[in-house]
Amino acid sequence: MTVLGFTRPASKLQDSILEAESLGFKVYAAPSLEVIHGDASEFARLKDSVYNGVPVIFGSTTAADHCSREYRDEFPVMISVCEVIAIGPGTAERLESLGVRVDLIPDDYSSFGLVDMIKERYHEGRIIVVRSDSGTDIISKGIVSMGLELVDIAAYKLVAAEVGEEMESLLEAIDRKELDWMAFTSPMSASTFFDRMEEKFGEQYSQMMKDHVKVAAIGRPTADMLASLGRNPDLIPDKTTFHDLLLAIRDAERGFV
Repeated sequence: MTVLGFTRPASKLQDSILEAESLGFKVYAAPSLEVIHGDASEFARLKDSVYNGVPVIFGSTTAADHCSREYRDEFPVMISVCEVIAIGPGTAERLESLGVRVDLIPDDYSSFGLVDMIKERYHEGRIIVVRSDSGTDIISKGIVSMGLELVDIAAYKLVAAEVGEEMESLLEAIDRKELDWMAFTSPMSASTFFDRMEEKFGEQYSQMMKDHVKVAAIGRPTADMLASLGRNPDLIPDKTTFHDLLLAIRDAERGFV
């Protein structure tokens, strides 16, 4: 049985564990980040920024959830005048479950895919991006570089989770070389985990991450963060969803890639 480690936001951890176990993995998992509802001023800016036909990008299911929490029944009505873009099918499904029509999903479910789609489709006007306060600057820089007006809305904040028993167990499993793979699902979760490794093991943590475990990154931004931390990933799935990341690791273990 393949032994898999990962960290996820606390709100997604148990569902992620069950999904990984259903695919045959033995799992060590710990919360990486705590999610905090965005400031009222951010939601006021979003409401003031929408108008008929303006593109609104939702960067995660969590962004959709926090907009629904803030606006309640008004959310689908308010956003119905916009052209709604979801970063991937999971976010699209969540928006539609909240009563929001989704118009577009990029072919590449990632920040890079969004930028490519925007470049092909929009040549003037405003683009609204709804996401966390800690997202990569790939989307924002891409939009600004095209001469478009960017409205960047932080619907939620991410802070590093406290070190608890689950994190200690995960770190110790790497120390004992029990993990086959460590999977990373965002740049911030990668950097936070490497901080935890350094706090526990000191300077040797970097070599441990190279020698003790194979590493998978959910997409290019996460892969770039891992590279900046000194550990290039061994695997990046073609599609940037957690499910596709799990499938890619399973296939790699079976020798398909």
